[in-house]
Amino acid sequence: MPAPVILAYHAVSDRWRSPLAVSSLALEEQLRFFHRRGYRCLTLAAAEDLRHASALPSKTLVVTFDDGFASVLRALPLLDRYGWPATVFVVSEFASSGRPLEWHGLGGPESPEHERVPLTWDELRCLAERGWEIGSHTASHPLLPRLAVDQALQELVRSREVTQREIGRCRTLAYPFGVADHGVAAIAQSAGYEAACTLRGAQRHDEPMLRPRVRLDSTHRGNRLRLGASSLNRQLRSSRAASIAALTRRRRTWYPADGAY
Repeated sequence: MPAPVILAYHAVSDRWRSPLAVSSLALEEQLRFFHRRGYRCLTLAAAEDLRHASALPSKTLVVTFDDGFASVLRALPLLDRYGWPATVFVVSEFASSGRPLEWHGLGGPESPEHERVPLTWDELRCLAERGWEIGSHTASHPLLPRLAVDQALQELVRSREVTQREIGRCRTLAYPFGVADHGVAAIAQSAGYEAACTLRGAQRHDEPMLRPRVRLDSTHRGNRLRLGASSLNRQLRSSRAASIAALTRRRRTWYPADGAY
């Protein structure tokens, strides 16, 4: 059965020199890359529906944005060019309060406040009306594997309920920091989610509640884009060797310190 290529982005900015930001120019090149190769772009929920029906096209793309940065709106005209939707995973407490996004690894002088403005529910409703999917990124962006079961469940249920109330539905989830294990996946399923995404260098599982993604940023252009988006790269990242290599890799600055990585 074919599997979609699920891309992971965060902010869209031409000035913020952060691994969490992709420039408009790089994003445009990346989308054009997939369009020229005949990919069809779907939301995550739509791709899951076709996958369950064994009707997923062999070249399916899913574009996702984590966190709910307001700068995601800059991606709208680029995706509209091809008639493509995207999926935005929102941290519900920030969408509701309007406070700048802030958690471990996000904040301080290297993350200026104007780059951390969240999408509002009105903006998210407008995106949903244009065919985009609005999913959950929890209520406050904690590292879920560190929480007690009842705390993790509360984060997931609260976010889903708020998103459902504001948007009308909430079927999918992206785990904060891209991290989840089978225990967290089971909690997410019990909270009512139908599919969920991870984001790790080594991604050995491809199950509805542990869907792997490909992270792209402004450095993925030309040959590096072709390599990063290749089926060979995805196969290598799902190998046992990739899991071993991940144990020795330097922790990214936006990950909370934890030996479990």
